[in-house]
Amino acid sequence: MKLKEIAAKANVSISTVSRIINNQGNFSEDTRRKVMDIAKEYLKPGAAPAKIAGLSYTIAVFVPEVHDFVDNDPANSTDLSHLKEEFEAHGHRFLLATHARGAQAGGPSYRLLADQHIDAAIVFDPFAEDPLVDELAARGIPYLVTNGRRYDRSQNYIDYDNRRGAYEVISHLHRLGHRKIGLIAGPEDHLVSLNRLDGCKDAFRDLGLAWNDRYVLAGAFDPSHGHQAAKRLIGQDRGITALFAFNDIMAFGAMKALAELKLKIPKDVSLVGFDDLKLSEYMTPPLTTVRRFRYDISGLIVKMLTELITNKTISEVHISLKTELIERESCGPAPARG
Repeated sequence: MKLKEIAAKANVSISTVSRIINNQGNFSEDTRRKVMDIAKEYLKPGAAPAKIAGLSYTIAVFVPEVHDFVDNDPANSTDLSHLKEEFEAHGHRFLLATHARGAQAGGPSYRLLADQHIDAAIVFDPFAEDPLVDELAARGIPYLVTNGRRYDRSQNYIDYDNRRGAYEVISHLHRLGHRKIGLIAGPEDHLVSLNRLDGCKDAFRDLGLAWNDRYVLAGAFDPSHGHQAAKRLIGQDRGITALFAFNDIMAFGAMKALAELKLKIPKDVSLVGFDDLKLSEYMTPPLTTVRRFRYDISGLIVKMLTELITNKTISEVHISLKTELIERESCGPAPARG
């Protein structure tokens, strides 16, 4: 049974059927029950209403073409797993595709757009200069950007406020008396890392702290970069009293480096991460970090992407989700440096 047949039997519009089946919009309980009762007459046990009603979409999810993108960052793996579960629970097809930085128009990601019937797309962890987003817009394909976004141009996004989360970290360290803070950043061409770096710059400016590019080391979101960066930062300036790693995995690497340097956390150096992985609470000492409420975002992305497909009156989607600083024992007052 298709939408128009359900609409005819329920004596409502096709858009009303679409929105009710996707649990969107505000309708009377009588209207909602009437539509769902008609749809359920044709459902197999356990089947998703959207799929039976002809609302099964193919969603392409583009991720960076990096071999360790998921393996070295459990936060990404968890986010993508939740997205996949949410889309498939609604009867949609989840198509994961890699996307290279600076990809040309004839590259694999562009061929996918041309050769496949893609109803909508998600650009996950976009690059700083990412023509794929412009290509999606030019082709009229509904899309959302997540895990990093542009602040200087208009894009459809549903993302955590990474910039604000990083701002709160620097503010917290400043309240503890830290003035020399080393930053272990992610890849310099990934927007999520640049968003967090911008948050740090905002806080340094507002707090009157001197910004020094020497205290920022960019690299892959993996533990080896955290380990190497921590050693380099402390090696070039023993006056550094705090390190902020842009994800927890890099913070774990920094913990190992500080132990090898015979520096105690937080007595000698305070340490902060980002993501609040489950392991972070059980490290020694437990890691102060920024929590992203990732279990909320998947359902919201599915609903809004479906809305972009079915509701042509939407011009743009801008949704920013809150983060929360989780204070644990890896941070303490800045030690006096003689």
